[in-house]
Amino acid sequence: MSYGNQGGSGGYGEQPPGGGYGPPAGGQGSGGYGPPPGGQGSGGYGAGQGSGGYGSGGYGAQPPGGYPPPPGGGYDPYGGYGAPQPNKTNGMAIAALISGIVGLVTCGVASIVGAILGHISLGQIKKTGEEGRGMALAGLILSYVGLAGWVIFLVIWIGFLGYAASVSSSY
Repeated sequence: MSYGNQGGSGGYGEQPPGGGYGPPAGGQGSGGYGPPPGGQGSGGYGAGQGSGGYGSGGYGAQPPGGYPPPPGGGYDPYGGYGAPQPNKTNGMAIAALISGIVGLVTCGVASIVGAILGHISLGQIKKTGEEGRGMALAGLILSYVGLAGWVIFLVIWIGFLGYAASVSSSY
C-alpha cells in the first residue's frame, strides 16, 4: 500500500530540484546567517571589541571597585518587611491564670490573689496593648469559681457543724 507519489526515493514525495534547500533568495551563497551589521565577520560574543571577555566595553563604563552605595543610605535588609513582631505577653496575666488554677485545687488564698492579679493585668493590657487578655480573663473566671467554691464549702461546713452541735446537745 502506498500513499502519494513516492517515485522510488523512499520519502514522502519528490525532492525539489537541486537537492535540498538552496541558498536564500537574497543571494548570499555560503548559507547560514550573514555577518553582523558592524562589519566583523566571525567570532563569539563581543570578539571584535577590544580584548574580549566580560569586562571590556559593553554597557558603558562601570565605576571602579563595584557599584557605589545607593543615595540616602540604602535600606535596612533586616527590617521593614515580613511579619510584624508579636507583642509581649503581660506577666500578671500569666500569674493570674496560674493563681486561678491553683485556687481551684486548694480552695484558698490563691483564688484571692488570682482575682486581684487578673483585674490589675486587664487594666495594664488596656493601657499598653500587650498580649494576654484571654489569660487574664481565664485567671479571673477561675479565681471567682474557686472563691465561690470556697464560700459554698464554708457555708456547708458551718451548717453541718451547727446541725451536729444541735443534735449532740439534745441528748
